[in-house]
Amino acid sequence: MLIAVASGKGGTGKTMISTNLASIISNATYADCDVEEPNGHLFLDPSIEDEVSVHIQAPVINNDLCTGCGDCARRCSFNALAVVKNKVLVFRELCHACGVCAAVCPEKAISEEPHELGKVRKGRFGYGNRFVDGFLNIGELRAAEIIEKVVDEVKGDELVILDAPPGTSCAAVAATAQADVVLLVTEPTPFGLHDLKLAHQMLNKLGVPHAVAINRADLGDDAVEKYCESEDLPVLVRIPFDRRIAELYAEGRMLSDGPCYSQMFADLAQKIADQANYSLGPSIDADAGELSKDAASQTGISPSRSLVVLSGKGGTGKTMLTACLAATWNDKAAADADVDAANLGILLEGKVMEEIGFSSGKKAEIDPRLCTGCGSCLDCRFSAISMVDGKAQVEEFKCEGCGLCAVVCPADAVTMKRPLSGTITVQDTPHSPLVSAELLPGAEASGRLVTQVRQHAEFLAAGKNIANILIDGSPGVGCPVNAALTGTHGVLLVAEPSRSSLHDLKRVVDLIDFFSIPRWVVINKHDLSPVMTREIERFCKTKGMDIIAKIPFDPTITESIVRCRIPSQDVECKSGEALRRLCKSIIDEFDKEKK
Repeated sequence: MLIAVASGKGGTGKTMISTNLASIISNATYADCDVEEPNGHLFLDPSIEDEVSVHIQAPVINNDLCTGCGDCARRCSFNALAVVKNKVLVFRELCHACGVCAAVCPEKAISEEPHELGKVRKGRFGYGNRFVDGFLNIGELRAAEIIEKVVDEVKGDELVILDAPPGTSCAAVAATAQADVVLLVTEPTPFGLHDLKLAHQMLNKLGVPHAVAINRADLGDDAVEKYCESEDLPVLVRIPFDRRIAELYAEGRMLSDGPCYSQMFADLAQKIADQANYSLGPSIDADAGELSKDAASQTGISPSRSLVVLSGKGGTGKTMLTACLAATWNDKAAADADVDAANLGILLEGKVMEEIGFSSGKKAEIDPRLCTGCGSCLDCRFSAISMVDGKAQVEEFKCEGCGLCAVVCPADAVTMKRPLSGTITVQDTPHSPLVSAELLPGAEASGRLVTQVRQHAEFLAAGKNIANILIDGSPGVGCPVNAALTGTHGVLLVAEPSRSSLHDLKRVVDLIDFFSIPRWVVINKHDLSPVMTREIERFCKTKGMDIIAKIPFDPTITESIVRCRIPSQDVECKSGEALRRLCKSIIDEFDKEKK
């Protein structure tokens, strides 16, 4: 039985629940599929016995045979090839290893060689329980390939607790599509409710039974409970908002080891294995269509300077701090580049001025009237095509839109269509214009979408003579973060004093080092673990990064979020004045760097 623990957004407690479940169930296998920021090993402390590289087949150009005709670049759906002075350049970080370029090359000048995406590690924890996790190399975008390798390693085991990546994009689909049941972890906040709805839609579309765990259950209002009741979503556990839980998590310790919470996880383990406790809603069909407007046509060259707020992992307070900055900073436009879980607009509360359809790429469609069932298209590198009653059919969630099937089909039965992947929204808020995006369930949280969100913000800034752009970045170290960092002028890193946050901070700093961008650090909830705060301070010192401020653990900040108020502007928030001063300091530092 494969039990996936997932969440619509990061920071809800997904890894805390999955690791504690794995530790309390005898003979359970733990699989960490959050390959951009895998944290399970920090809590389970496994003994690693084997490490295997994961590769894709990347194209290699034989310049003696290549004529520079450009057929390969024109047919590449991912812009991974370019022709410069009759020579073909390959951008391996963009390559999906689909094989189209080799198939269309008239001179047979393209072969393939392995290119490493990341690693899969295998080992043991506890009393000999199996442990498997995956690491995506920094800057790569093919997380699904690593996730599938992790799932392949464990899907034959008797009982697997699978820690899924956050969100509802292709990476989350790859981790949950083969699960027997999914436990969705949420919290009773407007962010939690917004992202729970998206995750629920995704799992309904996949046809996977699921239930809910509410973390920090006594924190907010009853909106999440009412939604679960209206959707017949069973709530299997309610974990209280307890500072001691936060302290244990920060120190990398297991809750199930102590008497206070061991029974709670034991009860949850019994419920989670019983599929009668799960909901399976009706299948949801996404409304697919042509783009209402080409977002790229709206872009323009802007002289504005951008500051990106990043965290490495979710739940550190990145969006909270971005909202505080948005309320303090006068001369700026805002962009929410966390397209997999866009929450900034919930706090800024704007009026929608424009909605623009977005497509992350093409999808194959096969006309059964023309298909002869020859099977030529079954060589799809992504296993997206299968034969049903003698006709080829496309599996929507697996199709990468590469077009190889259209190239090899002798009957011209395949057409490449551009379905709607989501919507880019332009809002007028009390604090600034805001550009954000929302993906349809299962769509790819692509760097292309982040780039278009950022470019729309630049276009707005240029039109309104706004000097700065504030960007709420994506978690992780993959393609969307790369896209948010491209062309930016400063990075604000938000960390919290926990082993998982420090681990992920190191990975995102490695990525920022590649771009050579000025950066500053804020430590949120710094008093939860003075030991981990000192470790973060030491790391920042070795990297020459200034810690611009430390924010104490303050429940009234979270209470402001629950009320949909920006903490720095909420008179009931005890840290409001301190947050306003902090935001002014950040803006001053950014302005100093500009001068």
